[in-house]
Amino acid sequence: MAKFIDCRSNQLPEFTAEVCIVGLGAAGATLATQLDAKGVETIVIEAGAENIESQTQDLYAMSQTGVPYYDMTSCRLRYLGGTTNHWGGFCRANDPIDYLGRRDLGIPAWPFDFEHIRPYFVEAATLLGLTEEGFDPYHQAAKRQVPKKQLLEEHSDLLTTKVFQISRNRNFFREVQIPKLATSGTADVLLNANVVHIQLSDDGRRVVKITAKTMNGRTFDIRAKRFVLAAHAVENARLLLASNDVAKDGIGNGSDHVGRYFMEHPHIHSGVMIPTGKFPGFYNYDQMRRVNLNANLGLTEKAMRAEGVLQYYCRFNPVYSREQTAEAIRDLKSSFWEPGDLDALKSLGELVSNVPDSLRFVQSRRSPEKAVPVLYNLEHRIEQSPNPSSRIQLLDEKDALGMRKAVLSWQLSDLDIMTFQRGQKVIVDELTRLGMGRFELSEIDRTLVESEVAGHYHHIGTTRMSTDATQGVVDADCRVHGVENLYVSGSGVFPTSGYSGPTMMIVAMAIRLSQHLHRQ
Repeated sequence: MAKFIDCRSNQLPEFTAEVCIVGLGAAGATLATQLDAKGVETIVIEAGAENIESQTQDLYAMSQTGVPYYDMTSCRLRYLGGTTNHWGGFCRANDPIDYLGRRDLGIPAWPFDFEHIRPYFVEAATLLGLTEEGFDPYHQAAKRQVPKKQLLEEHSDLLTTKVFQISRNRNFFREVQIPKLATSGTADVLLNANVVHIQLSDDGRRVVKITAKTMNGRTFDIRAKRFVLAAHAVENARLLLASNDVAKDGIGNGSDHVGRYFMEHPHIHSGVMIPTGKFPGFYNYDQMRRVNLNANLGLTEKAMRAEGVLQYYCRFNPVYSREQTAEAIRDLKSSFWEPGDLDALKSLGELVSNVPDSLRFVQSRRSPEKAVPVLYNLEHRIEQSPNPSSRIQLLDEKDALGMRKAVLSWQLSDLDIMTFQRGQKVIVDELTRLGMGRFELSEIDRTLVESEVAGHYHHIGTTRMSTDATQGVVDADCRVHGVENLYVSGSGVFPTSGYSGPTMMIVAMAIRLSQHLHRQ
């Protein structure tokens, strides 16, 4: 039986294994269970406890410069299961174009193409309770008896429908994957063990051991034949940069790429569409979310190349009534039984003055699948370009464990801004031409984007893959260039951010890495 060891309170032996995995989120949990199924002796190191604790969570605190971003202590979770504990379940494979690179835009290619990674995506989807055909909009339309002519690619060669499946079990990693390790005969899980140093051999070619600390002052070492960093993009880069006693610029950082190319999936809300009866309900975000799907309107490869932009989509968020109507109904519900309440009479008057709007609001609550929105708020999301100035660096200031704190500078390039601008224009021009609705828009410029932009908690690119050691941090097998037995797993290795949320891709890449390690 596997052991879950709380390193704060148990007597600690010398830990050794075939493989040591740092982190037990989507990447670490998948990798550990895959290796366990293959009988590979594994130690998994989890920085947190079984439940969230403020002292440990505060280790994610970091400074920021550049475009304002989330507080890292809220968007990363440092306890069993990691950030999968607030995973939204959205899944989709990247498109073939996302692996090819865009030389005209200075975008690097992946070391492999879509057909190489496809079997791993299929396995990841199956693991998450999804199907490959479920990403096909025509399959989903037919399944819901939606005529295929309602799909907008039937009417435009510039538009394409991109379907996300939403996993029904948002707690898959915590409730399904990690419990498998409890019955393992080959894996041990160390809780409350914060890795603070990676020790290289004197020649820098191998990892000899890693050192971990607990919040109550214990320090211990773990030795293994191979080590995998699966702590997420920011922490992986931080560990590599901080471990600089042998490699003076940090492990894997001989060409100054560690921590660079921090990418997200930037999105803004800007503009509205007042639909006609022609606009298909298939693109209504609320209605599709109720059946664990999300159908967005994106650009075809033809449109992307013609416009010179990256991946873009528009999500249509329905509004079923004026805000005054919704507010009046809320006020009326709270004050109806108060005799002679003037606010209740005023609210009632508001509803009577616009009966159609009031009926739409009621229908949106009682029969949402039949409700017709009065308008759609437009949400724009892009693939962020890999920008070397968007990066993680280290400060001299140290945290409670004595590790140097990190600072994030999130930067958006001119290509990112242009992708928002031209993506919106293609959508608006095509839907207007097709008589789908009229638009009320704000001009999208850098000022608007940087004041409104948010991310999706998707941290990508800080330890990117490259076939050329001078262009990245890890090779096609996710092994750190120049270090024989150190690997990185997770979205930090992605050379580009692509269109899709990273979790299913993280699982696919972890399955791929587990097979490589097993072959070794």
